[in-house]
Amino acid sequence: MARTAKAVGLAVVVVLVVVGAGVATRKAEHAVAEATPSTSATPRTVPKPKGAITYDLMQQATRSKLYTAGRVPAVSCQLPRARLMSKAALLAYGQVMVDCLQRAWAPLVAKTDMYFDKPALVAYSKKDPTTFCADPPSNTDAFYTSADRAICFEWPQYVESDPGDLTLVDFQYTLSHEYGHHLQAAVGILSMYDMPYVDTTKAAQLEAERRLELQASCLGAAFLGANKRAFGLTGEGFEDWKYLVKHYGDDNGSPKPIRDHGSRKSHGYWSLRAFGSADPASCNTFTAPAKLVS
Repeated sequence: MARTAKAVGLAVVVVLVVVGAGVATRKAEHAVAEATPSTSATPRTVPKPKGAITYDLMQQATRSKLYTAGRVPAVSCQLPRARLMSKAALLAYGQVMVDCLQRAWAPLVAKTDMYFDKPALVAYSKKDPTTFCADPPSNTDAFYTSADRAICFEWPQYVESDPGDLTLVDFQYTLSHEYGHHLQAAVGILSMYDMPYVDTTKAAQLEAERRLELQASCLGAAFLGANKRAFGLTGEGFEDWKYLVKHYGDDNGSPKPIRDHGSRKSHGYWSLRAFGSADPASCNTFTAPAKLVS
């Protein structure tokens, strides 16, 4: 049986808009119970791409070599055993986890012939923003910035308040999700992300965002599935993780939800699918029918 969950939240990606147009912020909440009000992204001034350029950019998402790179391997991952009771403890755990993520994904990314380096991991608080994570989006507890190739997380949100809560599982999910955005940047998926927004409807924009966010969760789940024993995600641990991924979503009670991360049903579908397969082939959200990215 799953233990009582603390408030958990979908993470967010900050994507550098093409041709230096600025930074577009995708927001999300830190709670299962309600959806997050989200502000508009920075207006885009990118000229509309044409012909082969558009096709090539779309191919990076729909036919990425990452989908055929094979299963994510299990790697030796000696995680700290200390409870997550401080910024230092969270950073120590997070750094080891990011190292494990890097070692697991590096041979797959190598097959895509793309450049790949390890992202920085930065802990911040609203009272003490860092250089990498200055001016963090409001109502978020974690985000990825492609400009600095950094995963930022608001560390007070992940301090364990009780040994029986789901904070550790939430932290594992968050880092794997944000690392999923780092993978998308490495293989070129983020490079094309803003291009289809030009001259499209708001509904089309939100669907594109959902495809991106659901894929990040899916890629994170593929890693966790391959390394479930190292992360304690078997037995009760798996039930806890499954509970969380089936309850993440932007359809959780807000009267005016911003549908940019996907419903609980869609999030559970992609996460469980990849956890079981441990294969990025399970994560091509960009060719999936709309009903699976709702």
